[in-house]
Amino acid sequence: MCQYQAEFERLNSRVLIVTFGTLPAAQAWLEETCAPFQLILDPERTVYDAYGLERSLRRSWNLRTIWRYVQLLASGRQWRGIQGDSAQLGGDFIVDADGIIRLAYRSHDPTDRPAVESLLRLLSELEESEHE
Repeated sequence: MCQYQAEFERLNSRVLIVTFGTLPAAQAWLEETCAPFQLILDPERTVYDAYGLERSLRRSWNLRTIWRYVQLLASGRQWRGIQGDSAQLGGDFIVDADGIIRLAYRSHDPTDRPAVESLLRLLSELEESEHE
């Protein structure tokens, strides 16, 4: 998502990353992914619960997820071990300035995320509708 930072800014949006992990682990992830985004630590998972995000060990460690890790390791990424609760599933949400959820995408497994282009397209549509 780093490469799209300027586009997010152009669309008057901010990316917030919520994690239940520790600050050192979160900082290491930000450095590894070059993400210039704001990070919110949620060790009690208050935000996860409020947005209805699930936990599933079976869905978190399916064949598709394991294959994705194999691909990342083969590409040279370093294995950092399991960070926290590997059963916690994530999601992507777009919340407008009035606090209205415009997109709620709850991941079925760790590899299930919407394409950044789809998120940008929705943000662009929301930006256009604000100016009408």
